[in-house]
Amino acid sequence: MGLRTVDIAAILLNLAYCAYSEHILSCNVSSPEPCPGENEVCVQKTGQCVCKAGFVLVDDNCAPESEDTSSHTATIVIVTLFTLALLICGIVLVFRKYDLVNHIRQRINMRRNNDVMYEDVMIGQDDPPLSP
Repeated sequence: MGLRTVDIAAILLNLAYCAYSEHILSCNVSSPEPCPGENEVCVQKTGQCVCKAGFVLVDDNCAPESEDTSSHTATIVIVTLFTLALLICGIVLVFRKYDLVNHIRQRINMRRNNDVMYEDVMIGQDDPPLSP
């Protein structure tokens, strides 16, 4: 069982990815630009680039922390209310189109009354014999 061409190509691609990946390479404190990002700092103990204070990692870049989340909260509330209103309107339209309220009422009344259609008809050998 030797290495096939596909296996060798996969190994080479993985090595190339590791060589050019920013997260695997360690930073050098003595170089003028140890980290590729503007708001990143090289930590000497770990040899890794981390975001400066007040910044968070977003999509491989350090972006400032946003303390104003009220616009996101308002957007979530508006979208949720709009979605619920659409669902309720859809359910109401379906109930009206197919007249489901009356159908459900009839089903409930049938189960509540326990009326069996044809309860006077008997089928089988329980009938007395006919006399002339």
